[in-house]
Amino acid sequence: MKKRIVYFVAFLITCLVVSCSEHTNDDKYQSRVPRFSKIVAQESEIKVGETIVFTAVQREAGHLLDRTTYTWTITPQNVSKSKASVPINGVYDGVNPTDTVVFTAPGKYTIVLQADYHGMGNVTYFEDQETLESGGKAKYSANTYTGTSVSRDYLHATLTETFNVK
Repeated sequence: MKKRIVYFVAFLITCLVVSCSEHTNDDKYQSRVPRFSKIVAQESEIKVGETIVFTAVQREAGHLLDRTTYTWTITPQNVSKSKASVPINGVYDGVNPTDTVVFTAPGKYTIVLQADYHGMGNVTYFEDQETLESGGKAKYSANTYTGTSVSRDYLHATLTETFNVK
């Protein structure tokens, strides 16, 4: 009886591995990071003291993504941040992330959006870069994070743009 159970369990595991592996290269089961075209400011001329909304514009939506975090960084730090968009319940929702900022001094500012996504499908590990429509830079990657007894596939998009504030 024990041998039958062992053989049955081995059979089930084999079926699972075979059925999952046949979808490994199928595009509809692949997690994909969103691709962005630019970061835009709501106003064409940015002035000290005005509330400005920056938006990272997606040109392609992501696919099979779950937990998402957006982290905006502005240097130099002569800003008073109002609020950055947060995915609903932390789940990727396909919308363009935003950050609302008030600058406290004129100058040239570098704005960076770090978007991190937990892949829910098959994840192909990669790194690549491209120039955004506006001349900024985008870096995309996927890797595995291994923490305390957990291993997860993450996809990343890092966008960098510069803006002048008067």
